Amino acid sequence: MQWIKKMEPDIQIADFKDNNYMRIIEGAIRFGKKVLFQDVGEEMDPTLDNVLNKSLISVGKSYCVKIGEKEIEYDMKFKLYITTRMQNPHYTPEVSTKVAVVNFVAKQEGLEEQCLDIVVGLEQPSVQKQRDDQITKIEANNKMIVQLEDDILERLQQADMELILENVALIDKLDESKAT
Repeated sequence: MQWIKKMEPDIQIADFKDNNYMRIIEGAIRFGKKVLFQDVGEEMDPTLDNVLNKSLISVGKSYCVKIGEKEIEYDMKFKLYITTRMQNPHYTPEVSTKVAVVNFVAKQEGLEEQCLDIVVGLEQPSVQKQRDDQITKIEANNKMIVQLEDDILERLQQADMELILENVALIDKLDESKAT
């Protein structure tokens, strides 16, 4: 959030909890200002749908946007930033298609791993290739294990419970799974 404020020093702060937020939005749209909504939850005010959609109405050489019952002249310099403190917000498809969601949550372990990958890739490309091959092999083995488990469960389900110890195909599949 701090980088947005540095990037846009004249940004206006708005909050859905504040009763004057619509006045702030209307003024920013009219005069081409920037607005930052802070601490937004998973639901947005439906009166902003036309703004999020950029549903502009052409009036001569200018544009207007309808907010509620009002038509407000739309300045193309207007920008709207929305931030949340939620770790993993799940917005409705209607909201998600209207905005670009950027997740800036970074964990130290993830950053360390990415830096290490970059350094190893530059200094030891053969080691990086071996690592990539191992990861691919591990994924293939995990898929094979799941497939074997599914196959065993299917054979167990189809087997006659009284003759399960005599089912040669099932015993062979169990031996194959154990060896794999």
